[in-house]
Amino acid sequence: MINTKKNLVNKAKKKFLKETKPTSKKYITNYKDIKKFFSYFNKILFKNKLNNFNDIKIKKISCSGMCIENISYYKGTSFFVLELKPRYKNKMDFLNTLSHEMLHLWQQTIMQDTGKHNKLFFSFKSKFKKLNLTLGY
Repeated sequence: MINTKKNLVNKAKKKFLKETKPTSKKYITNYKDIKKFFSYFNKILFKNKLNNFNDIKIKKISCSGMCIENISYYKGTSFFVLELKPRYKNKMDFLNTLSHEMLHLWQQTIMQDTGKHNKLFFSFKSKFKKLNLTLGY
């Protein structure tokens, strides 16, 4: 059973690396790819422990992406919104941003952490590197 899970993860890694060859072609953000790569990263980086964002918005923002926690103090609940730009300079830039924001979501929901760029955040640097992803600010 454990070997089967490991084989599935290895297959997903190989498929991901094959699909994401570096290119200079501009990338247009779409919900289909967000869902697809969220699934890949969840499986490979977070062992399928991560729940989806409660909402996803593609809109003009001043940074590459944001994981926003909205808290309802009245209800005692919170929900998370992913905001991504409509265009990225290439697909890898989009993938770096999505995986980065997923890491913030993991910090806040699974680890009950602040979600900041701290020691816990940067502990994923080697995992990201194995997928040719860059973990930065």
